[in-house]
Amino acid sequence: MDQLLLFLNPGLKINKIESNGQDLPFYRDYLAVVIKRPLAPNEHIKLDITYEGYIDEDIYQINTPDEFFFSLEDNPFSKENYGKHPAFVSSKFTFLRPEVLWYPTAVPSIAWQASAEMNFTNYTLHVKKTGELTILSQGAPTTEGEYVTFNNLQNLTGLTLCIGEYEKRTLTVDSLTVELYTYPGNDCYMKYFDEWELLKEDNPNREKDLKKIFYLCKDEIEQDKPNPYPFKYFKLIEVPSSSYFLRSTLFNDCMQPEIAFFHERLCRIENSNPADYTNHNHDDRSVQEYLLTDHIPFLWNNYMRIKHIFTDYNSCLTSDTYQGIELIFKRMIDPDVYISSDNIMNPELLNHIAEKGLKGIITEEYSREQNIAIRSKVSHLLGYLTTITTWDSLSQLMQEFNARTYFQEVNFDSFIEKFEQRFGQDIKAYMDEWYTTHEVPLLSIKDASRKTTEDTQIIEFKVGNLSKTDGIVSIVAMSYPEKSVIRNLQSYLIEAGEYKRIVVHEDIKYKVQLTTNFSGHFPENIYFEANQAPSFGPIPKEGVTLLDRNQFYPPEEIIVDNEDDNFSLIDSANNRKRLTDIIKKGDEQKYTNRLQILKTNTWNLPILQELHGKHIRSAFVKKAGTGQFKAEWRANLPEAGKYEIFVYRPHLVGFEEGKTASDHPGMKNYYTVYTPKGKEEIILEIPEKEDIWIGGTSTLPEEEAWVSLGTFTLPAGESRVVLDDRGVPPITDRLFGEFDQMVVADAVKWVKKKY
Repeated sequence: MDQLLLFLNPGLKINKIESNGQDLPFYRDYLAVVIKRPLAPNEHIKLDITYEGYIDEDIYQINTPDEFFFSLEDNPFSKENYGKHPAFVSSKFTFLRPEVLWYPTAVPSIAWQASAEMNFTNYTLHVKKTGELTILSQGAPTTEGEYVTFNNLQNLTGLTLCIGEYEKRTLTVDSLTVELYTYPGNDCYMKYFDEWELLKEDNPNREKDLKKIFYLCKDEIEQDKPNPYPFKYFKLIEVPSSSYFLRSTLFNDCMQPEIAFFHERLCRIENSNPADYTNHNHDDRSVQEYLLTDHIPFLWNNYMRIKHIFTDYNSCLTSDTYQGIELIFKRMIDPDVYISSDNIMNPELLNHIAEKGLKGIITEEYSREQNIAIRSKVSHLLGYLTTITTWDSLSQLMQEFNARTYFQEVNFDSFIEKFEQRFGQDIKAYMDEWYTTHEVPLLSIKDASRKTTEDTQIIEFKVGNLSKTDGIVSIVAMSYPEKSVIRNLQSYLIEAGEYKRIVVHEDIKYKVQLTTNFSGHFPENIYFEANQAPSFGPIPKEGVTLLDRNQFYPPEEIIVDNEDDNFSLIDSANNRKRLTDIIKKGDEQKYTNRLQILKTNTWNLPILQELHGKHIRSAFVKKAGTGQFKAEWRANLPEAGKYEIFVYRPHLVGFEEGKTASDHPGMKNYYTVYTPKGKEEIILEIPEKEDIWIGGTSTLPEEEAWVSLGTFTLPAGESRVVLDDRGVPPITDRLFGEFDQMVVADAVKWVKKKY
C-alpha cells in the first residue's frame, strides 16, 4: 500500500497526524484523508490524529438523491414537518453517529449502496463529562475523574455518541441489559408499568414475574428474526423529532450496534395518545400486556424496522467474485415473504436486469429497482439450493454459518465449502453463472389448483420452460396468520424445453404460494386462496411427471392472447394498435400490478394472476362504454372445420374511485365472430350464480374462466373475433352496493372439433 486512506467529515479540520512522534504529511479531498505513508504487508501502524471544527450535515449519506432527501412525505401520520437533521452538537445536546463521519474511519458509512463496505473495529471511547448531562455510547461505561470511558464488548462497525439530559430505566436479565433513556417527563408508556401490581416492590414473585415478562417480550420481537439478538446491551434512546434517519428494506440507521433511537414521544410513528390506552379494547388482556406483546412490538417491527439491529452490524462477508455478498447473504437468511405492491418485478425492470446481470445491477446506485432485482435473484438462488437439500437443512447451515461469522470479516468461499461438505455438491460454478448471467428463463404455468383434506393441502400445476436457460419453480409454505415466516420451501428444476406436472403435499396449517423466482413469468408469485373447496375422490400422489409438448399445449387448441402479435386494440377512429406499439418506450401506457382507476375512454393494462397469459398474465381492461373501443383477436387456422370458440373471462373486482366488476350476474359482453356467412354478434350475459363473491378479485378454475361463444364452421386461414366495450348500466349488489361494468380483453381460444 503506497499511502493510507481515511475518511472524515469535511467540517472537521485536521491539525496534525503523527506516528511514533513524527508528523505525517497528508492532504484532503472532501471526505478523503490521504496520508503519504506506505504500509507493507503485515505491518501495523499507530496514528495520532488531532482535529476540531463542526459537523457538516450535508455529508450524511452523501449519495442520497435530492428528491428523496428534500421530500416532505416523511411522517405517515401527520402533516407536520419536523425538519431533517442527521447530527446535533451543542452545549446541551450532542448526537453523532457513524454516518456523519465524526471520527476518522477506514470505510465511509454509505447506506444507499448495495455493495457498501464495512469493517469491524475494537473501539475505546473517552468522553469528558459535561455537568450533569448523560453520556451514551456503545459498550460498558466506566467513570474515572472527569472522563467516561466506553469499552466495546464486541468488535463493532461504528460508534455513536449521544449527550443530553436523560432519565434512565434499566433491567438486566441473564446476559442482556436493556436501558431506556427518555427526556424528563417523556416516559409516556412507563406510567402503566409503574402502576402494574405485578411489578410492585411488595410482590413476593416480582423477580420471577419480571424475568417471565422480559422473555415474553424478547421472544415476541425475536420470533421472525433470522438470528437471536447479538449484543449484550440494548439501549433505547430518545432523540429530537427533527433527527433524520434513512429507513428502507435494505438499511435503517436509527438502528445502530446495541442502540435503537426513537423520536420524541414516538412522534413519527405513533398515531394514538399513550394516555388513552386504558380506554382501548385489549381482548381481555391488561393494558400492560397489550403494550408489551402487541402494540410496542408492532411499532418497532413495522415502522422502526428493528430487524436491522439483528442483522446489519454483526457480520461482514467478503468476496473477490461476488460484490455485495454481505447484503445478498442477509437476504438469503431473511428472505422477503410479503412483497408490497411497490416492490413487484415488472417486464421493463426484468429487461434492465437481463441487460446488466446481477453483477452490473449491484454496483449501481441504490434504487427500488435494485432492491427488487436482489430480492428476485436471491429467491432464485434459494430455489436452486432447495433442489439439492431441504429448506430446514439449508436454513440450519445458513444459521450456523452466520453465527460463526459474528463480529469479524469472513470470505464467502467458506460458505461454499461448508455447503459442499454437508450436501456433497459444489455450487461455485452455479453461483458464478447466477451472478453474471444475462439469460432469463421463460416459464409458463397452467392449471394451478389447490385442494384440501383434513390435514393436507394438495397443490397441483403444470409448468413449461420455453427458453434456452433452466428455470426453477418453488412452493413456499409460510406461517399464517401469525408473522409471515418461511416454514418450508420445495423447489423444482425446469430445464430448458421441459414440461412438467408437479403435485406437492403441504401441511394444512400453512399459507402457500407458487413462485417462479427470477423468470419471465408475470406475476412472479401465484397465491392460493384458503377458501378453496376440499378434495373429493382420490388424492393425487405427490411427485413430478415429465410431459411432452402436446400434453402441455394440446395441438387442437389455438390461443391468441392480448400479449400476442395477432391481437390489436381498435380505437374510435378505427386505428389498430398491437401491444408492442402500445407500450413502446416513452408511451404513457405501462403495465400495472393492480386494477387502477378505470375510465370509459382508456384501456388499462394490469398484470394479475387471475388473468390468462403464456408468460405475462395481463389483459386490457376499461370501464364499459358505448362500443367505440374494440379489441380484436385473429387466429390462423391450419385447416377448415368446426371450431368451438372460447373467451377468457376472469373474475375481477376494482374498488378505486368507485366499484367495478367484470362478471356480476346481469352484466353483458358483446362479441362479434366473423365467418364465411358474415359477422355474427354473440351477447354473453353473466348468469346468476349462488357461489359468486363480488367482494374481491379471485382466480377461477380454468374450465370456469373459459366461456364458449359457440361452435362455428370456419375455413382455413384467418379467423377474427372482436369485442366492443359495450356493457350494461350500473348494477346494484345487495351486499356491496353499486358496480359499474368492467370490460376485459384477455384471450380467445379456438378448439377444433373432432366430429
